[in-house]
Amino acid sequence: MDLSTVYLGLALPHPLLPSASPLSDGLARLRKLEDAGAAAVVLHSLFEEQIEAESHELDHFLDYGSDSFAEALSYVPDLPQYHGGPDEYLELVRRGTEALGIPSSPTSTG
Repeated sequence: MDLSTVYLGLALPHPLLPSASPLSDGLARLRKLEDAGAAAVVLHSLFEEQIEAESHELDHFLDYGSDSFAEALSYVPDLPQYHGGPDEYLELVRRGTEALGIPSSPTSTG
């Protein structure tokens, strides 16, 4: 029986693929899904509101208390300790694409 199908322009051997869930949250879990026979994996969506909220949060912490005391201007936290964008998400997409033999596609990009 031929179960092949096309999903988001991808030719798949069958239509069984896990949707966005905690099961697709991390490269090790993506590999388990592939090993279990998933034809592809759908990752969670990345929304514009998430990116903007992280950016506003970063601005808040960088500016918080900076105008209270002149000495406070030198206590600006190091930028690398904050996650001001979708870096972890994009890293998961990149690593998943490189490591898996099945497609891993975000549901949308807001």
